[in-house]
Amino acid sequence: MRIILILTNVLLVLALGVELAQAQSRTRVWNVEFGTLVAALPHEKWVDPSCGTNGGPPSMYLESFADFPRCPVEAATGLREVWFIYDDVLEYIARAQRDEAVIWRFMANRFDRQQIITSLLIDDAGRVQGYRVITDPRTPPEFRIEAYMLAPMFMGIVGSTSWACDDLSPDERETPIEGLFVKQACEKITDDLVARVEARHMYKPGQDVREGVGVRRSLAQAESQFESSARLEVYSLEAVRDAPCCPAAMRP
Repeated sequence: MRIILILTNVLLVLALGVELAQAQSRTRVWNVEFGTLVAALPHEKWVDPSCGTNGGPPSMYLESFADFPRCPVEAATGLREVWFIYDDVLEYIARAQRDEAVIWRFMANRFDRQQIITSLLIDDAGRVQGYRVITDPRTPPEFRIEAYMLAPMFMGIVGSTSWACDDLSPDERETPIEGLFVKQACEKITDDLVARVEARHMYKPGQDVREGVGVRRSLAQAESQFESSARLEVYSLEAVRDAPCCPAAMRP
């Protein structure tokens, strides 16, 4: 029996090694050209499509991307958001090994050290006209504390130059985390796209442990309450030229 278990583990490791090489060439949302029809998406690798909620949890489950008309039209973009995940079968195989390093290596839905939420923005004709990549607030706090640092990497996906960035002032009771406050919004417009990157690193009202820890909440729980995030939104310029979402400066 022990020999069988050893052989099974060896075969599993070999399989994971092959799959890792394949995963490195996996198509990501930013690899899809604007105007691509939903029928041409990599359905076998992009799974569990659902209506998106702009960074929140998925809402209505869809049988396939072809069911996108069931999702509501966003008032801000005029497009329909479809949430999905990259196929994570390898991750679950790795979890059977109970090795955190292996699990982390094969996490499909992450960017650098952050878990991510991904979605496509689709027009009424069934063409991809944009995408979103947002750090997942369910990432463990020890990693999530650095989520804001993904913002420059998100900019690099579109091209690291020609961004216009504004450091926004804190709203009432928004405070720094250990002296660092980040609330930044960046925009970029090219001949064919408009992109936005946002970064946040702060305590929101009620999150700073210095404001007091309620009797129902431990200090450890309180210290995990903070905002650290990054988000990337990219749209076809033609698809959103007149939409409320996007800079008025790009409109004729």
